[in-house]
Amino acid sequence: MNLRQQIIHDNVSTIVQSHNVSEDHAFLLFVWSLITGQSINSMDPSDLVEGGQDKQIDVITIEENGDSANIYILQSKNSTSFSSNAIIQLRNGMNWLFNKPRSDINTLSNISFKDRILEYRSIQSGLGPSNLSIIVVFATNGVTSQISDEFEQERKTILDEYDNQTFDQFRLEILGSDQLVSMLNAQERKVRRIDANIRIRYDANNPSLIRYFSEDLKGIVCSAPASEIARIVNDDPEGAVYDLNVRRYLGSRGAVNADIRSTCTRADSSLYFWFLNNGITIVCDSFDAVTDPDNPHLKITNMQIVNGCQTASTLALAQAANELASDVRILLRVYETKDLALVDKIVLTTNNQNKISTRNLKANEPIQIDMERAFEAYGYLYERKPRQFIDQAVDISRILPNEYVAQAYLAVVLKKPSDARGRKYKVWSEYYDRIFGGQAVEPFIISAKIAKYAAYWIRTHGYDTAEQDLRRTLAKK
Repeated sequence: MNLRQQIIHDNVSTIVQSHNVSEDHAFLLFVWSLITGQSINSMDPSDLVEGGQDKQIDVITIEENGDSANIYILQSKNSTSFSSNAIIQLRNGMNWLFNKPRSDINTLSNISFKDRILEYRSIQSGLGPSNLSIIVVFATNGVTSQISDEFEQERKTILDEYDNQTFDQFRLEILGSDQLVSMLNAQERKVRRIDANIRIRYDANNPSLIRYFSEDLKGIVCSAPASEIARIVNDDPEGAVYDLNVRRYLGSRGAVNADIRSTCTRADSSLYFWFLNNGITIVCDSFDAVTDPDNPHLKITNMQIVNGCQTASTLALAQAANELASDVRILLRVYETKDLALVDKIVLTTNNQNKISTRNLKANEPIQIDMERAFEAYGYLYERKPRQFIDQAVDISRILPNEYVAQAYLAVVLKKPSDARGRKYKVWSEYYDRIFGGQAVEPFIISAKIAKYAAYWIRTHGYDTAEQDLRRTLAKK
């Protein structure tokens, strides 16, 4: 067992002890948390489809985002190898999810798998496949460099079948110990400083810098060669420069990022990139503008790109492919402050776009902190942020993630069960003020307990009778 495999094993052992689950299930929770960016306490029980006739799929997680959705399909093996037979069975499971007719699906004895297939089909029918991002993950604690040729052939077969412009994007990620530890480091936000010197445009005879000062905040607006930003991103393979960004790179298949790539690489449009792009926002501990005419640059300490991840990542990919045009320039807004509350506010306001989930952005709001304190009075742990209690010796059964609490309250108290179950993104948008209005805490706790019991009832009852079938359908809502 190498060092990274030992790190994975230690994390899994911690989950075994804290959650009183098997090592296999602990590994599954660990991987699911990494790929979704959520707390291990946030998994919806209905996501679990492992068991009889699971077709080598352990989890199917559906995240709706209004007019689009992310579908996570996970197969985890708490082993140090990559079984060719397992990925063949995974492909078979995907065939059931995407292609099998309803008559065949009804024959499945695995009720959880059947439920998830039908829910996915409903999402696909409502949004259309072109608005779905499919992320398939096969994870073990092995070393990916030791994957067999047969395994690679099966991987290619899956990509050939599904990565064909049907979906907004289709990804098949094979994760081993190296990849999992890299993702763990990024999620835990270890102290990783990105210091940089960025060449900028400066002309003493033509104003090219805007400086602004206000109390403890200092800012500068300037322009830089796009290659400078691309260099910083490419020199940071673990993505530390995006630790404070509210969303990951969304891939090159989406229309916006495809347009960015086209503009920065084509000779007839690269010159206009500065005018067509919103630019990049950076927060840092300090910056210093060096206005030497022969070498103008910004010296930046502990920089974070908090807005413009899509732009920066696309520029980096273009540079790596040797396609980035040399005349591409980009607008930079750089803010210097060590006030973490102000940094959070900058992240929120610069990323206030329709498609960005605001759950994590709202984690530090006063009402969320008040909720945490109120839950403590009843012996419950209100989880405002993913992994908030991961290193604490706590009773896992007492943890209630804020999103789960909000969904339960929306369903039970506000009587919006369909939105709570199928459109939970509304919790953080149109229903947020109604849910988190500062009212008494007891209805929140009672609603969460009702939701947990409903989930338990669903797991323990099948389709034996028409009445049970109806009750299951109702209980899910």
